[in-house]
Amino acid sequence: MSSPDSSCRSVISSMKRIVVKVGTSSLTYDNGKMNLRFMDHLVRQLSDLKNRGFQVILVTCGAIGIGFPELGFKEKPTYLPYKQASAAVGQGLLMNIYEHLFREYG
Repeated sequence: MSSPDSSCRSVISSMKRIVVKVGTSSLTYDNGKMNLRFMDHLVRQLSDLKNRGFQVILVTCGAIGIGFPELGFKEKPTYLPYKQASAAVGQGLLMNIYEHLFREYG
């Protein structure tokens, strides 16, 4: 009988594409600051999968959660224009961090 680890490895090794979805609560602390340690660890793992031949797709949330503190809001806005402004700022910050990390890890 195979162990759960070997069964998982067998299934994963037969895959070609892996989709990873990361939510705001994983990318940020409660105060809205980016959890850079988590992001670094995530990018290392995704880069390793890509280097092993997998097609890796990262779906990331967090633009509003990262953007609202940068605009001086004390809490996540509910008013749509403020949410949109937060998302616009946060998206740029997120992409900048991801670009830096993926460049570092290949």
